[in-house]
Amino acid sequence: MRVQNPMARSLIALAVGLSLVLAACGGGSSDSSPTSAGGDATSTTAPGGEGGADDGTLPPYTPEKAEFTEVDGSQARFVNLMVLDGEGIDVDVYWGLDAETGKKATTVPYGEVSDWMPIEVESNPALVPADGSTESRVAFYPVGKTDRESLLMTEDETIDGDVSFTYALGWSKTFDASTSPASVGLGYDHDAVEAPAGKAWVAFSTIGVGGVEGGDFMTLNSATGCQDLPETDLGGGTANAGLPSVLDPGAVEITASDANSDCSFKTPPVSLDLKAGDRYVLFAYGPDKESRKLLAVKVGE
Repeated sequence: MRVQNPMARSLIALAVGLSLVLAACGGGSSDSSPTSAGGDATSTTAPGGEGGADDGTLPPYTPEKAEFTEVDGSQARFVNLMVLDGEGIDVDVYWGLDAETGKKATTVPYGEVSDWMPIEVESNPALVPADGSTESRVAFYPVGKTDRESLLMTEDETIDGDVSFTYALGWSKTFDASTSPASVGLGYDHDAVEAPAGKAWVAFSTIGVGGVEGGDFMTLNSATGCQDLPETDLGGGTANAGLPSVLDPGAVEITASDANSDCSFKTPPVSLDLKAGDRYVLFAYGPDKESRKLLAVKVGE
């Protein structure tokens, strides 16, 4: 009786196994298409014609709309100062991550502010902050646009108790032409400091001229003065708009000019009839230095 070497048996088994694998893979042939020579190859495409899942391709994906619920005691409004391709544009605002899955909140014309509205959040968000807090998500688009490529900006903010948010959509300089110039300034109206007794205050934001070359370094003035509205530290916030200028009640006209100039070139004045306790943020906006204007937004109202 011949005894076979165990090593030889292992080599034989390995060779047989490799030959079976190669046979299953077509013997190493580089052409297994239906048009190969001999015409014996078969297609692996699923029956059912072209298009859709039946021909092996995935069907178009349509994301589901999220459901939203109002947050009790919280509200938001939106200021539109957005410039795109050299022009001010109207914008659509959506609750949620984007227009496809979100819910339209409002449309805001250029240079205007929306009414206050309850903040809405997803009823069953896919992601929840680790601390269990509530996240407000907002997306901004040019009016009428909903595709992902047109998305201007998204903004997430934690809701901690009763809040009043003023979202100011402005613009800034970019280093890449493919990048959106949009920027968002979020005003915390619920945290804004009160005016001193018998006084009012105004604060200033340049988010609406951030993209103007050399045009966002500005300061407030009276209609007849130059940099004559000094800022005062009141020991609290001014809806995220810097230090305020404290003023007496009464009718006043306010302008803005370049901070490093003699104020010979000013924006058209904005007229305010101030009452004791009034608080305003004045937003500078415009596509260029020559057309800059002021938009007065009353804090908390």
